[in-house]
Amino acid sequence: DDEIVRLHEAIKAVLGSALEEQRTRTAPGLPEKVERSFRVHNRLGQPCPACGTRIEHVSFEGYEIFYCPACQTGGRTLADRRLSRLLK
Repeated sequence: DDEIVRLHEAIKAVLGSALEEQRTRTAPGLPEKVERSFRVHNRLGQPCPACGTRIEHVSFEGYEIFYCPACQTGGRTLADRRLSRLLK
């Protein structure tokens, strides 16, 4: 029972923090304090905070994805579809 209560409190705290962060976002960009809170987004070439692997990114039609190959894709580097089309 104690573990369930602690889990419930932890979930509420994390979701509450995420909601507060989301409420600070404004268009067209993000306030500096929100941008700093992202651990991987927009940190191309920097070390992953969890494992130290270089952060990579891939561009799609309307957006970019920043990711850690070791933590998120099993060591696989994702293909950039726009660049891949040009190289064929």
